Amino acid sequence: MSKPGAQVARTFTVDAAQEAVAVIAVAAPREAIVEALAREGLSPRSFESVQAAVDDGGSVAPAAVIVWVEDTISSMPGLIEPLSKRFAPSPVVVVCASIQRWEVRAALSGGAAGVIVYDDLARGLGPCLRAVRSGQICVPREHWRQVQPPVLSTREKQILGLVVMGYMNSQIATTLFLAESTVKSHLSSAFGKLGVRSRNEAVSLILDPDRGLGMGILGLGGEPVEPASTTS
Repeated sequence: MSKPGAQVARTFTVDAAQEAVAVIAVAAPREAIVEALAREGLSPRSFESVQAAVDDGGSVAPAAVIVWVEDTISSMPGLIEPLSKRFAPSPVVVVCASIQRWEVRAALSGGAAGVIVYDDLARGLGPCLRAVRSGQICVPREHWRQVQPPVLSTREKQILGLVVMGYMNSQIATTLFLAESTVKSHLSSAFGKLGVRSRNEAVSLILDPDRGLGMGILGLGGEPVEPASTTS
């Protein structure tokens, strides 16, 4: 018999644990997620926060991990990476009110296997969980292009390479003979493809080999970075 107050997560049998899903959410989102899980014959292991789940997630890996992200996904990697590491190899699914292109890329870069919009929970959570549990990636159809590694233009690679080297926008503009506004435009485009919102996040992503990009993404096919006289 377990002691009073003991965590239920630690008393699951192996069979039961295989059908349990860790849910990090509060209030209405948690209720909607739990309802969708019940329709799939899955039971929730609820946590109030990512830290609570990481600190006390039980000794048996759940079938999947679902995390609710409210308002913004700017901290996506910081939310998902601890979960993907703590509960590996269980897939992590992000549920959010809405999502933009760069946010899908941020979720995938952070280690998520699935992304689903809140309004699609009732009909979409089951199929999403079945997909990620079978080793697939599942994102909203309109964002399918974000599943593939980002494809940067030659100019974006040049500029990001200089950003990694510590160059500021004005210095990049001088080095490549570009207008500073053109540099900002290329950076904005590159940030969207990478799923980041700042140069610091971009550098961190490029230099982190565990997130699947690395310096190889800036490869120019052996061509040297030459200053250009036009503003492409």
